[in-house]
Order: sequence, then structure tokens, then C-alpha cells
Amino acid sequence: MDSDRQQAAGADPAADLSANPGANPGANPGANPAANPGPDAGDGGIPAGCREPADFYATVGRDSVGRLCRRFLDENALTATELLHHPRHQTALSNTATFVAILTQAERAMDRKGALTPLVNEVARLTRERVKEHPPPEFLPDSYVGTAAELLSNGGFLGRFLLDAAVTQHIAVGRNFAEKAEALLTLAEATEHPDALAPLERLLGEILASDAGTASCARDAPFVTLIDLIVTPIAADRPMPEDAPPVFRRLDALMRRVPMPGLREALAAAFRREMAKPACFTISSAGDMYGIEAVQREILALSDLSARLRDRDGSYAGGARTEAALQRRTALLVNEDTVPEITRGRNFVQKLRILFVMQKMPLSPTAAKAVTVYLRSFFDSRDFAGRLIDCWKERNEKLKGLAEVQRMVLASAFPEEERDCLAGQMDDIQNAFLRTQRVLAPLIQAKDDPPTDAVLDLVRLAGEGGVCTGKSRLAVARVLYRHCHRPRFIRHVLLNAPGPKERAARTGWLRQSLAMVGVPFIDLAALRVLVVDDEEGPRTLVASVLRDLGIGQVDTAADGQEALERFRSDGVGYGLIICDWMMPRLNGLDLLKRVRETNSDLPFLMVTALATMEAVKKALAHHVSGYIAKPFTPDQLEEKIFLVLVQKGIGDG
Repeated sequence: MDSDRQQAAGADPAADLSANPGANPGANPGANPAANPGPDAGDGGIPAGCREPADFYATVGRDSVGRLCRRFLDENALTATELLHHPRHQTALSNTATFVAILTQAERAMDRKGALTPLVNEVARLTRERVKEHPPPEFLPDSYVGTAAELLSNGGFLGRFLLDAAVTQHIAVGRNFAEKAEALLTLAEATEHPDALAPLERLLGEILASDAGTASCARDAPFVTLIDLIVTPIAADRPMPEDAPPVFRRLDALMRRVPMPGLREALAAAFRREMAKPACFTISSAGDMYGIEAVQREILALSDLSARLRDRDGSYAGGARTEAALQRRTALLVNEDTVPEITRGRNFVQKLRILFVMQKMPLSPTAAKAVTVYLRSFFDSRDFAGRLIDCWKERNEKLKGLAEVQRMVLASAFPEEERDCLAGQMDDIQNAFLRTQRVLAPLIQAKDDPPTDAVLDLVRLAGEGGVCTGKSRLAVARVLYRHCHRPRFIRHVLLNAPGPKERAARTGWLRQSLAMVGVPFIDLAALRVLVVDDEEGPRTLVASVLRDLGIGQVDTAADGQEALERFRSDGVGYGLIICDWMMPRLNGLDLLKRVRETNSDLPFLMVTALATMEAVKKALAHHVSGYIAKPFTPDQLEEKIFLVLVQKGIGDG
């Protein structure tokens, strides 16, 4: 980069305006505005802080070199790091006709005319000296970590410079960005050491920050495919397609293996660059005269991208700039006039789905208000309930549809108070439907056990998320809690299963489905119960009721002392103790005290003829789970057993 070569070039400062981020893109007929620095490029000049050669190697200085020399770097498949660490590349740049223009534009940005030339010459001189004094070693992937540690042992700036120079030389044989990226990935795949990965991550990031670099790595994939290739490693929410270009498959695997924040940011910048281009995700079909369907599909594609790029806390990969890039894109599609048109031709619930999707997209304040106002108008219409229910034919489909709309409301961008109000509106509609269509009435009013299939149908509805939160869920939960633990249902669904695996699968399905409406499912067949009573008649009655319920194992004890011995020998195996109060040797209250010394939450049901307030207080003081007064019917005992077990939360297991 000697000054005599600059003078020999004889270049006019305006000869390559496309090299200046502030220049008119029209000066370069082949330039795509999106390929030039966009919103991420800053002022485009060498920062004012670059007063020493080392300043060029800092992140800001290096990025500025990459922007100012973009055309030269892309034409030669180079990155800023390669340029800063290889004398041959620096010589090649100084021999180009655009070099003087680059320096002039940078000096103008710095407001330091003539100050940059000697500084650049000093960078070139120091590069030659360092490389001559410390020739970059050659290395294979297996030896990379050791060589990197050896070079870094030189300390500070020099150590990092030498490692970058060695990696630069290693990838110099690559004929294009893709080949260089593959060479870098081969090195990265051999280590997880942060110091060894750092220069590789930086170089890969510089390749992806270049429009030409991304295109080379993606094998000139079309816009839609390219966006998916870029977003998949960022979001890590789906597998990389098997037919994806090798660089992106390996890049995705690397980023899933070790944290790569620099690469993630580089990909986010590549995403923003691509989104600034005029390419679309969809095109109008022959029958889409006004292009409405294409706009709808475009909105949905942008919504999907928006969701994929958001973290759990709602922030975007790449920060506010990524959100702004999506917002600029949607601003062209969504406004007060276009919102009704976007939903034209769809049925009532489809319109709601599209509007809820749009509401959560990164929209301008004006567009967001237009979507929210239009969406609110649907809920305010007098015939809202009827039009919504008419969107489905089958009864269960109607119920699931109402629950789906409520979920969309609860996940919407409406203010919390309004969101709760609209969710309550959906619950009221479903609750009224449950009553008027007599969905639950046959199960509630049945004198005997209702048909098992009718109960299972309601279980399926609950498991498929077909019940609204609120009064509807409470009503369904009461019915399911009552019938899913009846002996007939348990025997039909579980005990008659063809084998242990099928029984376990059915149990898991029941537990998961009932949990959707807050009902714990108790696997009675897996339960072991200890019955304690000094009278044989009551003891036999309780054991009989338990076996009729489908309890897997029922043990008995004739008094509290025998029960205590059983408990101490195998207390872990019991899921419930049903114990009489008044017994010889050791009464029920004393047994409760001993049990609580080692197990504070084992369900313990006290049977007593002393249903006085004083007796109840004594039992409660020692954390009895429940009590039942003699005499009792089998149904009353069943109800108490279920209440005690549910209180323990066995169904959560």
C-alpha cells in the first residue's frame, strides 16, 4: 500500500463510488442497493479512533475495512481479516484503481485529510515485518489446537495477529468463499476450545456478512430457500434440510454443538441484508387477480420468520435492527386500508387466525393499531357467536374451535384487561353451547354408570385442547373426575387392556388428557393400600370396596401395632392407609403420629365413630389427610378415598 503505487494508480476519487457506503448506488449500474451496506453499516468510514495501526484490527476498525473495501474483497473472495494479515492481498489492493478513492472517502468521513495514507502504509509495513519474522506455520485439523496455543503464547496483540495470519494462509487455497468456509469449519469441528474457535468464528462471520460470501456458501440458493438456510442455525428450531449446501449443514451442526454468538449475529446481519432486497416469499397465481392471496401468504411467511427469530423472552436475534427489518417489510403490506383486503375470501375463523398472526408481528404503530381495531370489531359484532360456531360442522369440532380462538386471545397483543375480558367471552360462548347442546347433561344425569365410550369421547375432547379455560373447564373437569375413577370405567379401559405395555400407554394417555382440564388421574391398579381395623367385619368391608375400585394390592392389619410393624418393614410401598381410631395395643391416632415421624405426606384416612370436633382437631393436629364417620356406604368411602388421593397429588406423577 505504498504511496507511489497510489499515485501511479491515477484514480479519480469518484471512480468507484460503490465502495463508499454513502455514495449513490446508481453510480454502479450492476449494484444491488441491498448488497451495499444498509442500516447496519454505520457511517461507513474508518472510525475516528483509528490513530494507530493496531486500531485497524479492533472489531470496529476491521468491520469498517470490510465495508470500505467490499468490492475488492468480494471480487477476490477475501475477508477483512485476510486483507489485514496478508501482504500479498494488501499489495493487490494498493494496485487497484479504486484504492485512492477508498482512502479519500475514509479521510473525508474522519475529517482528517491526508492523515490516513501514512497510517495505512504503516499497517502494510508492519504486516510484512511480522509475517517475515514469524512465518505462519502450516497445520492440519488435528494439530490446529496445539499450533493455536503456541502462537497465542506470544502474548497480546502479536499472538492474536500470528494466529489470524496462520489461519489466513491455511484458507488461501480456497478458490471461493464456500471453499474457505469449509476449510474453517473443518478446523472448528476439531475443537471446542474458545481461544482456538475465536478466529474461526470471526472469519466465518465475515464471510456471511458479505452478500457474495453468503451466496457462495448457499450455492446461489433462491430467496426463500436462502432465508430458511440463514434462519435455521439462528433459531435451531428445526433440522437443517438434508439437501442444504454443505457449508450450512456443517455451520448448523457447529452452532448446535458450541455457543457461537458472533456467528449468530453475522447470520442475523445476513438476514437483515436479504430482507432489504425486493424479493418476495410468494407470487400471485393466475387466479389471484388482485394479489390478495399472495399478500396473505407473504404475511404468514413473515409471521413465521418473526416467531422463529424471537427468543423465549421475546427479544429478536440481532436485536432491534432485526425487528426493524421485519417491520419495514410488513409496513409495505399492512396499513389501515389493506387490513380488510388481506382477509378477504376467508371464512370467519380464518380471518381471526390471520389477524391474530398479524397482531403479533413486528408492525409499525399505525399498522398495529389498524390490525387491533379491525380484530376488535369482530368480537364486538352482535352475531359473533353464531358466525364463529357456524365455521365447523361437527359438535366436537365446534368446541375445539372455540377453545382455539380463546387460546389465540390469551396469547394476543391485546392489553391484559381486554385479553381477559375477550377470553371470558369465549368461555361464555362455549359454556352456553355445552348446556344448550346437552353435551354434559347425559353424563351428569345418568343414574347408573354412563357408557364408557361417552366418557372417553369427553376425555379425547379435553386431551385435544377442546375446552375453554373458565366455567367450561370447571364443568367438564367435574364430570370427568367423577366418571374416570369409577370401577366400571377403570376395568373397561385399563384392567381389560391386552397387556402391561398397552395398559401403561392407556394410563399415560388418560393422565395427560385429564391434566388438560386440571383433573389428576389416579392409577388405582398400581396402588398398594393398608387397611387397619380390629374388627373383622369392617376390615373386610373396606378391603372389598377397595378391590371393587380396582386397587392393585390390599393389605390388612388387625390393630395399630401390627400395622406399624408392616409400615416399618415396607412403608415406602404404601400409597394409602385406611385406619380405625379405637383399637387395642396401638390406636389409630398413635399410629398416625408414628407414620408422620417418617412420612409427612402419605395419605392417611381415619375411620372413626367419634366424629366430634375435639376428635377431629386431634387428628388434624397430626396432619391426617381425611376422616370418615361410621357407619358409611361404599359410595361414601369411594368418594373419601379419591379426595384423599387427589389431595396428595398422586395423579401428577
